[in-house]
Amino acid sequence: MSREFQNRLYPHLPEIVAEFGTPFHIYYETEIRATGESLKSEFGWNPGFREFFAVKALPNPSILKIMLEMGFGFDCSSLPEVYMAHQVGAGPDDIMFTSNNTSRHEYESVLANGGCILNLDDISFVSKVPEPFPELICFRYNPGEKRSGGGFIGKPKEAKYGVRDDQILQAYRLAKNLGAKRFGLHTVIVSNELDFRYFVKTVQMLLALVEKISKELGVQFEFINIGGGVGIPDRPRREQFDLVALSKQAKLLFQQFHAKSGYSPKLFIESGRYMTGPHGVLVTTAINRMSKHFELVGVDACMSALMRPAVYGAYHHVTIMN
Repeated sequence: MSREFQNRLYPHLPEIVAEFGTPFHIYYETEIRATGESLKSEFGWNPGFREFFAVKALPNPSILKIMLEMGFGFDCSSLPEVYMAHQVGAGPDDIMFTSNNTSRHEYESVLANGGCILNLDDISFVSKVPEPFPELICFRYNPGEKRSGGGFIGKPKEAKYGVRDDQILQAYRLAKNLGAKRFGLHTVIVSNELDFRYFVKTVQMLLALVEKISKELGVQFEFINIGGGVGIPDRPRREQFDLVALSKQAKLLFQQFHAKSGYSPKLFIESGRYMTGPHGVLVTTAINRMSKHFELVGVDACMSALMRPAVYGAYHHVTIMN
């Protein structure tokens, strides 16, 4: 819970509970927008900077409308997420479709129903993309042993995500031969990471790879996408993510790239929890207290209201209202 939520919205929760009952999720739109504006401001040095909100983090149409109104796009990993993005008004350039285990039918569907930016997760998926091959294509890169991962994603070499380092050049060569003329490069190797230096290394890694592929294939890259994983403090007194430091060091890396290559790609990011996590709460009522082999308090919310603790073992801080 952010300080702004605690100071301005939290005091009104008892009357909201009295009106609507529990359980419910409630979000503070003003602070979601403030976070989005700070993101745009910090990376304003990159003219093409854009946030692609991770729909899986909060697939709520009202939240998605707010993101679109701020000029953000959507990171979608399934057909329902793509359909939801279209329903709130997203166009083909507003959706990046990154699916890990994808059928030809799914690629046909996302391209036929409004279109999107395709981000292919494996070199074998090139042959599944329907004709005509998209002019703009992106690949998700897995650096293997070159990088260490974080969070539940784990070590890149042991992860199922992304095109292997020894295959990435060939993946772009295949796409170019099939007609692709515009290119992007994507990765994500951490989850809920509070150390900005992970992301600085990711920017450095992707720009170096862009330089290598550009020289080999004679192409320029339209964007790099450093993925999601920007963390939020899940416990009181933990430090905030240093967005200013990330922006400052990323800017320097982009300037160095521009000096060598003569151009700068756009910078994309796919924040989920960073955008909304501190600005929302699940409000629930304690309905039973039981003595088992331990003391147990039962509430009127269940796993369907908040799955992460059971699925990931995630920590969510509890505040008792009264």
